[in-house]
Amino acid sequence: MKVADMALKDALAQGEKLPYLLVRSLSKVTLGPAAGNLETADLTEARFFSAIEEIRIFRQDGALRAVSLREEDGELYADHTYEISNKDFGDRITVRSCLGFDEDGQAYWSGERLAGWKGVDENG
Repeated sequence: MKVADMALKDALAQGEKLPYLLVRSLSKVTLGPAAGNLETADLTEARFFSAIEEIRIFRQDGALRAVSLREEDGELYADHTYEISNKDFGDRITVRSCLGFDEDGQAYWSGERLAGWKGVDENG
């Protein structure tokens, strides 16, 4: 998985092009289709995602930061799909765990990102 820092403005613009969004703020949590115009005032974390990319915005040391997590060619991964018990948030969410290898050839989980969502208002 390729991880790259992004400017917040660019992250918001690119993130709104992705089909799904998980938002955690001080006042609420939302999960489902991306709907644009993300309010950042009390945002703690936003994760725009698709099958091949996640744009993650998070608060660190009081400021918002953003990174892109993108699938690379030939990457090994495992998808884990979980049923969501609170149906207000949809039916299922998929988390992709990426496999990396150290200098001795030993495998390890190198990162995780959201990769899919299924629910009533699914748009992709």
